[in-house]
Amino acid sequence: MSNLNWMKRMAKRIVVASLLVSLVGTGFGAKEEAQAAERQPIKVVFVHGSKQMSLNGKTQQMATPLPVVKGVTMIPVRTIATSVGASVYNDSKGTHIDTYFNKVTLNNKMRGSVRNGSYVLLPTAAMQINGTMHVPLSAVKLLWNASYVFNAQLKQISITIQPEPNVAPVAKFNAPLQVKLGENIEYEDLSYDPDGKIIKTNWTGRKSTYFEPGVYSVTLSVYDNEGLGSETVSQDIYVSDEVMYTPYEYYMRYGNPGDKFVLDGKLMNTFKEVDTIESKSGRTLYMSNAPERFFGEGLLYEDTLADPSRLFLHHRNGSTERLKLAVVVTNKGTESVKLTVGNRGLAGPSVSALQFGSAAVSRYFAASQPREMIIEPGMSINLMPEMEKIIMNPDEGFSGLIDVDMDGELTFSTMALQEYTDAVSAVFTLPELEKVGNRGKFFDTDQYIEVNEKVGVTESKLRLGQRGPAMAGVDALTGGMTINGGEYGAVTTIKLKDVAYGTRIILNPRAGVFQGAVTVNGKVVSVPSGGHVKVGEGALLYTQLKPDGAAGQQKAPEVTIQYTSPGASSLPVLFVFLPASDFAN
Repeated sequence: MSNLNWMKRMAKRIVVASLLVSLVGTGFGAKEEAQAAERQPIKVVFVHGSKQMSLNGKTQQMATPLPVVKGVTMIPVRTIATSVGASVYNDSKGTHIDTYFNKVTLNNKMRGSVRNGSYVLLPTAAMQINGTMHVPLSAVKLLWNASYVFNAQLKQISITIQPEPNVAPVAKFNAPLQVKLGENIEYEDLSYDPDGKIIKTNWTGRKSTYFEPGVYSVTLSVYDNEGLGSETVSQDIYVSDEVMYTPYEYYMRYGNPGDKFVLDGKLMNTFKEVDTIESKSGRTLYMSNAPERFFGEGLLYEDTLADPSRLFLHHRNGSTERLKLAVVVTNKGTESVKLTVGNRGLAGPSVSALQFGSAAVSRYFAASQPREMIIEPGMSINLMPEMEKIIMNPDEGFSGLIDVDMDGELTFSTMALQEYTDAVSAVFTLPELEKVGNRGKFFDTDQYIEVNEKVGVTESKLRLGQRGPAMAGVDALTGGMTINGGEYGAVTTIKLKDVAYGTRIILNPRAGVFQGAVTVNGKVVSVPSGGHVKVGEGALLYTQLKPDGAAGQQKAPEVTIQYTSPGASSLPVLFVFLPASDFAN
């Protein structure tokens, strides 16, 4: 079939799906469905001599009280317009107050008016008062589907306006009919709601590009602020077998942070390693990861902390029971200690260690409101009560990162408990579980790496993982040395002082599958945005975009990346810097 014939056939297939989308399954609840089915009357209440009015029970202030002209109470048109959601505008024909079903035209100092194309004679003339069009009170019955009651004792005017039917929104979009493999596709959403706002858009089949030839159907439906859905519109997009860009070439040009793609890992081995200035300091690391898989209640790890610290917890329920984790903090000293819980990320339960390991990192980097507590001498508290709600079924796991600051020495006890065991009561009675794996306390674990050379001029890379001596610590329960080979719980901050405009920064794992998160200039980027990245793949982290105008002539801004190894993913990883010239065409 020729492309011309196909295009003609495709034009006929851009059709409306003719069946109104049901509210069932749209994500709107019973409240929204009730609103969509029946709108409530609008109630406007004025009091003679007062600037106060109320709209559906909510008090508002007017600029002046209701004016009275020759014994006739005048009502401001804009107040009525606001109550019914009408637009107000002026042209050569007069002042217009329009909704979808009701269109009114008024003229200053004239009794004649127009409603939905029909002439309406008002009891007295409409008029501009203090720059605002007014109509006589009795006109609200003639111009809107309304009634009113006057309470002489209260000097109160109550106007009730019957609602108009809700008009369904209209879904509409433009997209190309034919594209090449790897061609960037732009969609133009032209949807609108005649009498409200669109608050939900539902696409199916929409992709920014395609890498397999064929015919792909894209549909769009929209929903308004009352839960009413549009008809579904659809269009087919024909993808030819002609290649514009490979996945790697496409995502380097049009990708978003977190997008993943296949790359040449061997080629990246040939890239130059950037020069760095490095130091270590930061928080003391408390690591509870042994036994990673536990088989019943017991003490997983316990140690004392007195400085700014970070807890890394990563465990799996290996028993046949439902179990939970808890961290109890005890003040064994003689003075009160203030404890502050800072950034924290808790994740689980899940059978996928990649999933709960990466989720904990994402939530940790997202930052948290600090919590402060005072721990009196001899007192024990549950550090994170919400952890006890994370009940692990057999083979499910949990991961957590928690920053803690204190002004005195405290003992932190990490425990595996049965579902209904009280953590504080159990802290001094549980047996120690056998160590299998790594746990302990590590000092000066956070790493700071500064890169002063200009990156993005040529291809280059920065490798994370054992950039110095192995991370060694002490297991407080055994007294022996322990090694944190994966550098779990340690945070690395990379400061790139000079990043050329157009530079692409990607992450490439070198030790198996990776699923985690980083921050780039304070923004959390999931790596990748869905699933995981393999050794022969990369994920886009950042593109140094050049701003327009004079700002683009200034030196490009610094880029700061924060990284920590998620549980179940391993070092090393490469941060790769690719110049704009690689993707000029």
